[in-house]
Amino acid sequence: MSANPERRNQILDAAIDILCDDGVGGLTHRQVDSRAGLPAGTTSNYFRTRPALLEATAARTVDLHWQRVEQLQSAVGPLSRDALEALIVQLIHPNEPMRRVTLARFELFMESTRRPELQPMMRELQAAAVKSATLIVEAAGFTPAPERMEELSRLLNGLVFSNLTIAPESRALDIAGLVDRLLSAFLD
Repeated sequence: MSANPERRNQILDAAIDILCDDGVGGLTHRQVDSRAGLPAGTTSNYFRTRPALLEATAARTVDLHWQRVEQLQSAVGPLSRDALEALIVQLIHPNEPMRRVTLARFELFMESTRRPELQPMMRELQAAAVKSATLIVEAAGFTPAPERMEELSRLLNGLVFSNLTIAPESRALDIAGLVDRLLSAFLD
């Protein structure tokens, strides 16, 4: 069977949805076929094993993140400090398609603690997160040290994680204030 890139992405996007909705335990070839509306056996024709499907899904989340970085890079012009803060606050509250990809990404990060073969993809995903944060911060006129951006990115990842996983009514955080304090600590 020749590889069809659109079909491959359809399969992987369905796998991302399953990771988001059901976690790694719900990710099966049969479930992906069903979710993608494909004939039974299609996913296994593309990805023979479950580990191969997991690795390809992790790689797809990396690709989607890099696409988001490219969109940000082209869309973000010069920013003021206040605009930088507002943009980061928006990124902490991702829109629905990116919210689902982000939840799947965190699911994959957790699974990579049990499956070392996923670690290279997760490191690449972390590098993409640092790069996107760096692009945004540089657009605001700052020249951050790479190690500081790694630290800031990890802190923001934690904030995104808690924001996605703690029920909205439980959120007592002033996200804008927290981002302002983080930026002051890292950039001012």
